[in-house]
Amino acid sequence: MSRHFLFLIPASALILSGCASGTFKARQQERERLAASSGMYCEFVSGDLFPDLDVELSMSMAKRCDSSRNFTVTNYKNSSDHSGVIYCCATANRSERRAAAPKKSAPATPAKSETADSDAEVVSE
Repeated sequence: MSRHFLFLIPASALILSGCASGTFKARQQERERLAASSGMYCEFVSGDLFPDLDVELSMSMAKRCDSSRNFTVTNYKNSSDHSGVIYCCATANRSERRAAAPKKSAPATPAKSETADSDAEVVSE
């Protein structure tokens, strides 16, 4: 009986961790879907994981946020006692980013009034 009990504990822990990771993945997918539809995104950036928190925060926000809109950054300590910051911002739509990017214009061709006269002298040096 005790042998079965010792086998049951690791097996149940493995099953529960599989369920937890499935739940985590489902919640992440739901978060991404809502961020895409609502245009709002929040994320925790761990100061324990990233000693250069300011650099990681800048990179994370550059990937997701619209720089022309307001955002918030708040110091936070999560339930695992990890300190860091939470930022919330309006997301930048990828198609809007491409549309806002300046398009390269074709080189301007001179108008007929700007073209050189056929009577002009060409001087070579």
